[in-house]
Amino acid sequence: MTAAIYTTRKGLQTLIIGKDLGGQVAKSGEIDNYLGFGMSSGVEVTSKFVEHVNEYENLEHKDQIWVKDLVEKEDGFTVKTDQGDFEAKTIIIATGRVPRLLGVPGENEYKNKGVTYCEVCDAPLFRGKLTAVIGGGNSGLEATLSLSALCPKVYLLNLTGDLTGDVILKNKVQNKNNIEVINNARTIKIEGDKFVKSLTYEDLATKEEKKIEVEGVFIEVGYIPSSEFDRLTKKDLDNRIEIDINCKTSVSGIFACGDVTNIRDNQIVIAAGEGAKAALSAYQYLTQLH
Repeated sequence: MTAAIYTTRKGLQTLIIGKDLGGQVAKSGEIDNYLGFGMSSGVEVTSKFVEHVNEYENLEHKDQIWVKDLVEKEDGFTVKTDQGDFEAKTIIIATGRVPRLLGVPGENEYKNKGVTYCEVCDAPLFRGKLTAVIGGGNSGLEATLSLSALCPKVYLLNLTGDLTGDVILKNKVQNKNNIEVINNARTIKIEGDKFVKSLTYEDLATKEEKKIEVEGVFIEVGYIPSSEFDRLTKKDLDNRIEIDINCKTSVSGIFACGDVTNIRDNQIVIAAGEGAKAALSAYQYLTQLH
């Protein structure tokens, strides 16, 4: 959205296409480090972003569109989607990341039946129920804290010997009486009948298998870049699009920004800044074509 505002202000005909407006931000919990917003939620921040985008009458966005492929042409590119093709002189890829799957028995079977990847979306559905969060990073800690306000008991299963998230979040988790942190825990399977009933994990220190009864399992084990549709640009070993300091990819005319790229940190403020850089680079590229 930042990139689109910048290209629009430069007088470029701009179209945003994608699955939704907001992406990961819309699914975030508390946000307290985005300048000017103070303590906010992902929903609040996203709504302000969308409101800003909608102020530009000539900035069009199409939601719920799945991009399937990018095709390079002599005079630009074709973006192939599930709702037809779109032509463009340049492309800015700002598709972010998607949750990484755990890959254990029961995960797919009980998806949306107790297994979820979005605490912001689904936490209210588990009010008063026993829940488990898998993942010891910031997203796992944030999900655990949010659930602790709704659930009588929250298990936090961490694969390593210590939580890896920010100190301030770790302290909050450790000070909650209804949160039980289980370190060195490798989830083995998720079981139930119509809905989730239990989770089995291996204690990596003792090699013992243990089962806990839960009705909700929130999987927070990291993300993978949403770059599968892009078969043109160069990627790194993690399938992130490689860019230079100007957000240029390996293909002339294609720019990329944010969490889908190989930038160092994944933060809202950084992604927004990278979006602005990509837009200005795209504008410079177009002016040099004529």
